[in-house]
Amino acid sequence: MRHTLIRTVAAFSIALCGANTLAADAHVKITSPTDGEKVKASDPVNVIYDVTPNPNGDHAHIYVNDKEAGILRKLKSSFSLDPLPAGTHTLCIKVVNRGHAPIGQERCITVISG
Repeated sequence: MRHTLIRTVAAFSIALCGANTLAADAHVKITSPTDGEKVKASDPVNVIYDVTPNPNGDHAHIYVNDKEAGILRKLKSSFSLDPLPAGTHTLCIKVVNRGHAPIGQERCITVISG
């Protein structure tokens, strides 16, 4: 009985450490454009991103000024946004669960179109 309990505790500890490692590796990166970058109002905006969801996440969505602009099924890729009107815009990538609800893991940047 004691050995079974020790094996159970050890297995749980290993599983818990694995979950913590996944959570520690979780990230949302936008490598292009950079925060504060100026973009041409006449050109599409190519957003290059890299997402590692935490254990609650499934995929990501991209938002422009709090409006959903697309679903990002690939965790590391790029997404082309339509040209943005002149002005300042907030671009966000938010990790969502399978039901498409944001889980709180996100990255936002500001770009200036002109």
